[in-house]
Amino acid sequence: MILPAVRERLEAILRQPAVEGALAALRSGGNQLAFSGLHEVAKCLVAAYLTHALRRPAFFIASSNRRAEALAETLRFFSSIFPGKAAAGTGIAGEIAILPAFDTLPWESQSPHPDILERRAATLFRLADGQVSLVVAPVVATLWRYNDPYLYLSLSRTLSKDTEIPHEELVGHLAAVGYTRTEMVELPGQFAVRGGIVDFFSPEAQRPVRIELLGDTVESVREFDARTQRSIAPVVRATMLPLTEWAVPSAASF
Repeated sequence: MILPAVRERLEAILRQPAVEGALAALRSGGNQLAFSGLHEVAKCLVAAYLTHALRRPAFFIASSNRRAEALAETLRFFSSIFPGKAAAGTGIAGEIAILPAFDTLPWESQSPHPDILERRAATLFRLADGQVSLVVAPVVATLWRYNDPYLYLSLSRTLSKDTEIPHEELVGHLAAVGYTRTEMVELPGQFAVRGGIVDFFSPEAQRPVRIELLGDTVESVREFDARTQRSIAPVVRATMLPLTEWAVPSAASF
């Protein structure tokens, strides 16, 4: 909660001619503008305000993954001051998301850390889906070549009761976007198959989900307890966030 006196002081700063002029220039189609003399907290305030006022996604460039993490918290605080645009399908203000840079170079033999792959994939999906208002990214991440938004949208699936999806397609998709097949789902990023029942634990979800198929039709969608494996309650829909930003079909998933 922001105290009224604090809100008034911040709004007074944003009414400065330099800030109002920058907003007017961007609204009229200006491509470049520059501020000088701002420390990092002030930069975050101005960035949050301009993102809110322009009502379109923006990028905040940082020097490293560590700085991006630190700046994201400040940006989230200032973004809470402004009533943001509702994110698609959520009814809440658009998110502040981090797009981390890979921790390995393209020619190195080792793979990037799984946590980085997961966060990049989730951020790219949410950005393509209109859920993100401001992306905080290290400069290295902005130099990477990215695909058409449709590809990132295709890496995720949202299932609800009566959705039509072949069993083999569902299992193959989970394996292709980075999920690991196990006998029992206990951790995020895992999935398990028992006949027409498919369990999966989506990244950032509070609980795993159990999909029961009748032929090619989703009969039920339920959350369950990862410890007891018992169903908790039905859910309206469940989204399988990807764990990687590119699909890799695997014959071993069938």
